[in-house]
Amino acid sequence: MSRVAPSLRLRTGFRLAALCGLALLAAACSSPGGPQPAFYQNLAQSGGSLDAENARGMINSYRKSQGVGEVALNPALMSLARGYAATLASNARTQAKVQPDGKLSARLQAAGYQAADVSESVTAGYHTFAEAFSGWRDSPPHRKTMLMSSATDMGIAAAYAPNTKYKVYWVLVMARPK
Repeated sequence: MSRVAPSLRLRTGFRLAALCGLALLAAACSSPGGPQPAFYQNLAQSGGSLDAENARGMINSYRKSQGVGEVALNPALMSLARGYAATLASNARTQAKVQPDGKLSARLQAAGYQAADVSESVTAGYHTFAEAFSGWRDSPPHRKTMLMSSATDMGIAAAYAPNTKYKVYWVLVMARPK
């Protein structure tokens, strides 16, 4: 009969327990029924909502990787973005194109935000924030908005319109106050 030192048996037991724990954790994390990261949430369905803080974090990570400073969510810009996204979604049944309406200054004034610099991106058809972010990053005008170097504040929103061509309507506003 071979003898194993008690400390070796104990270490082997801990290793086995740790491996079993890791295997269970891996199975739980990879299960298809588990929660998805917020940036993969499908907003093209009833009840979907954009996690603005998560979106800000992803945009700030991209800005940092490009040598640009971070931005903060601004309540006035968030309200402006939500209102305009809702307007785009409600107008989608009658308008074929999704494009800025040229009334950003009036929306800023109505929201009480005095901007020294501002840029806006208006898009549609991306069902998740991950898709929208990738589309904006790959589009020169939208990338320019995300990377606006003078921006310190942002607002972002998505609105769902089920019986429309694009389903989800996005607004991103980057600005620096006066």
